[in-house]
Amino acid sequence: MKRLLILLALAGKVCGEPLTPDQMAGIARSDNPELRFYQEQVAALPKPSWVEAPEIMQPLDFPSQPVFRRAVLDLDRELAKLYLAEFRHVLESEVRLRAIEYQAAVETASAAADIAHRIGALVKMLEERPAAGVESLIERRILEGAALPFVREAAEARVRAEHLRTRLNGLLGRKGDTPLEVSGGLILPGQKADKTAGRPLLLKIREAEIARGLAGGGAVAEIEAFVVGGWFTREGLGANEAIGGVMRPGPTYGTTPEQTRARLGDDAGRKWAIEMAWRRTALSAAREVVEAIPPTLLQNLQAAADLAERQYRVGALGVNLLVEIHREYLEALQSRNASIIQAWRNTLDLDLLDLPSDEPPEGKVIVNPRK
Repeated sequence: MKRLLILLALAGKVCGEPLTPDQMAGIARSDNPELRFYQEQVAALPKPSWVEAPEIMQPLDFPSQPVFRRAVLDLDRELAKLYLAEFRHVLESEVRLRAIEYQAAVETASAAADIAHRIGALVKMLEERPAAGVESLIERRILEGAALPFVREAAEARVRAEHLRTRLNGLLGRKGDTPLEVSGGLILPGQKADKTAGRPLLLKIREAEIARGLAGGGAVAEIEAFVVGGWFTREGLGANEAIGGVMRPGPTYGTTPEQTRARLGDDAGRKWAIEMAWRRTALSAAREVVEAIPPTLLQNLQAAADLAERQYRVGALGVNLLVEIHREYLEALQSRNASIIQAWRNTLDLDLLDLPSDEPPEGKVIVNPRK
């Protein structure tokens, strides 16, 4: 009961039922002000839009952010629609990931605060029942020092949770201090098929950018470089340097636009395939870690901590073993949650890489470079 009260205090006063990450992604899809603004702008193309600029509390960073605005300003409807599809997908994925991280931070803060409180209660017990000799004093000091890492961990997790709550509320189109409770996020993502479903949106975007660069003459240099890397997996298991450079460098003279288009398209496809393989490897590794820490192990560790506390109170267990079992429980909880988050990061990157384009392939795109 005490731990439940700590959890509710961290989450704030709950308004209505807790939200799952999928439910929050749906809210963002309908209520995010930045998405609505871009949708209205793209819908008006190839004419300019006179929509009033909204107040965006939490702007979204996404891979094509700089070129998206340029496509809108150039009144390039087809390319802007592709970027908009990417924006929408990244928004939903960002909300899902931050919701899972928020739930993990709240859970860590609750567990660490509960352990610190329980150790503090033991210190108080020793103060109220002083025993003769130096050993009792040293034992009390050990407990006082042992509580400090848990106090610090709880404070750091509360700060992370508050930051994530503010960010999530902004992405949902809400005020930053709106109460928020998340449930159902700390589970592994479903298995993903190895076979790509349809034509990946990112490769279609690349093909459209190549076509426009070739049509623009002086813009050819801008399309020569293409970088692929993890967008959500920027830290932890699976994080790696983005794949840059040119895998298919071309000659400086004598190639036709069609040959250049094929060469750069092949370069993009090779990088995309390498990144897909790396994401799958990292996802498999994250799953292995999570499966090595099943919920039953956490329950057993927590039960052992409860038993150790009871045994310590009657003098049947030493202080070091008591502190160690509490530490092992919290570390196992954090390791499991961190690995679940890494599995989701790699899954969301896979989903972004593998996101199918909504429309069939288009023919050659010709853009007037003077417009």
